[in-house]
Amino acid sequence: MTHGPDQPGRDRGSIARMDTTDVLVVGAGPTGLTMACELARRGLAVRVIDRAAAPSTRSKAIVVHARTLEIFEDVGIAEDLIARGLVLRGITMWAGGEVIVSAGFEELDTRFSYLLSVSQAETEAVLAAKLESLGVEVERGTTLGSFRQDGTGVTATLRTNDGETTVRAAWLVGCDGAHSTVRETLELPFEGTTYDERFLLADVTIGWDTRDDRISTWFAEDGVIACFPMPGGRWRVIASAPAGDETEAAPTLDEVQAIFDRRTATGGVLGDATWLARFRIHCRQVARYRDDRVFLAGDAAHVHSPVGGQGMNTGIQDAHNLAWKLAMVHRGEARALLLDSYEQERHAIARSVLKSTDLATKVGTLKSSVARALRNEVARHLAGLEVVQQRIAREVSELAVGYQSSPIVREDKISMLQARIGSAAGGETPTLATMREFEHGPRAGSRAPDGRVTVAGSSGTKRLAEILDGRAWTLLLFDGRHESDAGYERYAKLCERIASRWGASVRAFVVTPRASRPAKLPESVPVLLDPDGDLEKRYGATSECAYLIRPDLYVGYRGQPIDETKLDAYLRSILR
Repeated sequence: MTHGPDQPGRDRGSIARMDTTDVLVVGAGPTGLTMACELARRGLAVRVIDRAAAPSTRSKAIVVHARTLEIFEDVGIAEDLIARGLVLRGITMWAGGEVIVSAGFEELDTRFSYLLSVSQAETEAVLAAKLESLGVEVERGTTLGSFRQDGTGVTATLRTNDGETTVRAAWLVGCDGAHSTVRETLELPFEGTTYDERFLLADVTIGWDTRDDRISTWFAEDGVIACFPMPGGRWRVIASAPAGDETEAAPTLDEVQAIFDRRTATGGVLGDATWLARFRIHCRQVARYRDDRVFLAGDAAHVHSPVGGQGMNTGIQDAHNLAWKLAMVHRGEARALLLDSYEQERHAIARSVLKSTDLATKVGTLKSSVARALRNEVARHLAGLEVVQQRIAREVSELAVGYQSSPIVREDKISMLQARIGSAAGGETPTLATMREFEHGPRAGSRAPDGRVTVAGSSGTKRLAEILDGRAWTLLLFDGRHESDAGYERYAKLCERIASRWGASVRAFVVTPRASRPAKLPESVPVLLDPDGDLEKRYGATSECAYLIRPDLYVGYRGQPIDETKLDAYLRSILR
């Protein structure tokens, strides 16, 4: 821990020191722990406080989505977490004794083509261990008393059983949940509604003959019930409460069993309950995620229906989005406007999640028999279409999350009137065919696809995700099918200029469809060999083009053909 300048003491015989840190993170749930890990591995000094004296042992949020696993792979904890969880391959929905929806995740374009069922306590334990390996321990039993900003930092009062201390931080991030002290101190309204329906939760064993690698949901006349497989042969059961239920107390196992019997008709027997709860669902979002040097993330900024299991995942992705921006701005590597994009990007995502989960909850708890019958028939028809099944899988996995409307993403393309006639190998200027292929590649703001390539000078292939460094921007300069000495000389000068101007902030690679390093490229230029065309196909890059991948593994910029002036202008608009 570092210390700031001496401050006036309480008497002439003492001099008090104020502890200082780069970032104070309030809350040590999955969002706060991810935030702290991402900041610490980028070299910032971080303090993490949590009012609880010890980590929670409750299972709480149990679904980790594919996109979150990709993030955890970048953080370096995916394999550890997967070893503690249970892989879920799909979703099945029933109504009237028939399957109306069946969707699998096997076709998802990701290494993690599944959902992971794992206790939130395990997720927090893995994150906390990673954080400790980075030299940061959670300060438990520590409450945020108050804080004030002065334009250059935040001064916060922390309370423990031993008394009060003061810490000076350049930034403060509130990851302290739905009842956020940070949000309340900022006096930001948490706008939204509370559902009339109550819901029951039970973590139990179930004696039945049902696959334990799929989520199963039943729509019945008196409500809905969903069963989520958990590690160790257990299940999470969530059910809408029967009409007229106004009880506040936790349900009994017999109550849940009776609802389970009526709605599933499976004959399953529930037992060994380790958690029983009755709860209401809130749908709320704060209007602003930032107040000068203070930010909100996770449940402190948004809460919504648990349909789809997106709450914890959305919070983790908030942290992943903010941390790299905060680190680059704090180190003076990026312009301050980069921090404005956090609210602009993540507020829109949370708003979309609120709308979709709100609609799904209302559709799932329809009271009218006519409306239920219509819902079931429409679901049965649409879910039979492969394109709909793929859309369901992508939405649930959160691979479809993107920032195409963000003010910090950009595309540069020439008009089709400027297209060249001929083949891709005939020149640097794109043809109509290569322009169409580029159009189908990932747009600026989209998740950067993975793929297999060989690093020139090494043997064997690697996944692009293994080459990308989440602490820097990555520039992929696709060679295309045309090969020319002049083109390679231009690429070499561009890579040299990028390295000279931006240093470690931007890593540039030339991607070639050839099986060996082009002779005109000097050894100082990193080259990725793509002779099988895996990356070329995924990025629609059969002619010269550039993709600039952000540290959070989304495409920040793309251009076809490469316009060095426009690429440089984009980088200068964000980086210093």
